[in-house]
Amino acid sequence: MACRYRDEIVGKRFLSVSGFTKLKLSKISEWGWRAGVIRAASHKDNKHKDLQVLVEYDDMEWHRREWLSIYKDNIFQVFMVESSLVWCDRKDPMAGFKSTVYWPALTFTALVATMDLSSQRLQPVEFLTDQELAFRDSASLLPYKDWDTKMRGVKDYPGVREAARRWVEAQDGQQILLTTPSVLVGFRVEVYRAEGTTQWYTAVICGYNEATHELTVTDDTVLEGHNEDPTLVQMRLIGDRVVESIMRGEDVGITPRRSRSSTAPAPPVNTHTTSRSQRQLP
Repeated sequence: MACRYRDEIVGKRFLSVSGFTKLKLSKISEWGWRAGVIRAASHKDNKHKDLQVLVEYDDMEWHRREWLSIYKDNIFQVFMVESSLVWCDRKDPMAGFKSTVYWPALTFTALVATMDLSSQRLQPVEFLTDQELAFRDSASLLPYKDWDTKMRGVKDYPGVREAARRWVEAQDGQQILLTTPSVLVGFRVEVYRAEGTTQWYTAVICGYNEATHELTVTDDTVLEGHNEDPTLVQMRLIGDRVVESIMRGEDVGITPRRSRSSTAPAPPVNTHTTSRSQRQLP
């Protein structure tokens, strides 16, 4: 399966560079990059001038998350969002000697850039599992289609293979939420809580509004209904390989509702849960 780019930005990794120091393309690796996850957005249009995103930075606790206006006040010199998965060369972090392997890594596309990054030979990539940031010639990157141990330089590390599988599963899950939500009634999801003292809540999908494209979900904790838009807030289907089963058209049993005493969500897939302070949308 080819890993296609998806337009919506919630749930994606991001890279950013702020400040007013003039950036030199020849020193792109020294720009003071920060990374994190976009958990929610104010608009569906990624180019909207008033777009705000709720971000968690890798180097900060999640409850210090923050709403940021990407295009206003010249906050960012660079703001890039996760684009696709590729094979990329790196020094093997699993080996005790110097050797090179191909490793799945994320590429990024720029929403904000004060210079023409497309003309830059070296592009940022972020390796799965350890999220190490590197800069590679874009011509050397190979599209990730599936795990292929026959490919030269690929080693079958189970943890890395699982991280790649879960990344693909997350893309497929988002596709299902957006394109065929009617098949999901009765399924359980984990929903990011953009307001409040907890990071996630679990819920059951009860309905779908074709006019607004919102899902109606019942919160496991307080048994109340919420309308959530998966293009504006991060949602994840719950269940072992449930996404793969839905994609294959299999009859999937509904995951039982959690009891109120066990509603703490599982840690997010391949992301650090951290960030700045929060402010509400206007």
